[in-house]
Amino acid sequence: MKLITLVALIVFCWSASSFSSVDQSIIPVLNYSHDIESELRQVDNNYLVVVPEINRFPAGSQKQRFEQALNILEEVINSQEFKERVIGYTRANGKRSFQKNYLWRDRTELLTNDKIYSIIMEGDEKMIPSSLGEMNLNSYVKKCNWFMRYARKWCRGVIGSTSPYSSKWISMNWKFYRKYKTSEMVSNITHEWVHLLGFLHGRTNMREEVPYVIGAIASQITREILSRDGLAD
Repeated sequence: MKLITLVALIVFCWSASSFSSVDQSIIPVLNYSHDIESELRQVDNNYLVVVPEINRFPAGSQKQRFEQALNILEEVINSQEFKERVIGYTRANGKRSFQKNYLWRDRTELLTNDKIYSIIMEGDEKMIPSSLGEMNLNSYVKKCNWFMRYARKWCRGVIGSTSPYSSKWISMNWKFYRKYKTSEMVSNITHEWVHLLGFLHGRTNMREEVPYVIGAIASQITREILSRDGLAD
């Protein structure tokens, strides 16, 4: 009886976070409109401060990459390239918009790319309401073991997850992070943090959703910065 209860609890917990995780099989295609000069002028250039609070990561060479990812995030998010690509992002249908372009708190208000960019730069995390203008990062690495056999989908294919309704924490799957490049870490961290702002997943066209696209844009700019500075990814 205890085992059944335990399994049910685990299934419930993972189901609750199923709309706030990263699936390795979903790869966004990044296309941008360059006819956005008027929109760029109308959107304020707010500065988002990256605040690494508590981040638990195993010692070793990968931790150096993880720290590099945290260090470069502020430059990435506040770059002009990030602003242009978020506002200029276009879907496969040619429209300058995102799939599931609304916050879970208000599904009736459809958000333009411009507004989504502004929400990101406001840094209004649900569980840390008093830290506007900050990208607060709290994370830990999770290693799959016998206890997690009941969550095999997460162990096999989920890179990271969070619970935006009730937690400020981002969990990272060691299966991926133990071999990830800096740019891949940036992508996942950004993706999960965007969930904490209130953007969740649907069931269709997920690669065009806000978390996946924003994470991919951040990764793309990270690679460009590292290449420019002659640093390894």
